[in-house]
Amino acid sequence: MADANSVPLNDDALIVASPRQISSAMGNEQAILQLDSGKYFGLNPVGARIWQLIAQPRPVREILATLLSEYEVPADRCRADLLALLEKLRAAGLIQVRNG
Repeated sequence: MADANSVPLNDDALIVASPRQISSAMGNEQAILQLDSGKYFGLNPVGARIWQLIAQPRPVREILATLLSEYEVPADRCRADLLALLEKLRAAGLIQVRNG
């Protein structure tokens, strides 16, 4: 099986919240503690919505479709911002990316 960090982040990739984190809603934002590093991360309301969506494993295309139905944003910008956030979450050890 490929290392989760080597799986390409594309529309078919399956996004899974890491078991090595705990998170809590703080108003309309999200706080996440990465258990291995002990670092806290904060997500703004849109990031918190993405975090809610990946509470259950979902492909990138499904996350993107949900965001496009809920927010008025151009599809290309939404996709670019989503992929950038997912890369940051992966680098921080907060999500795993699996082949879809």
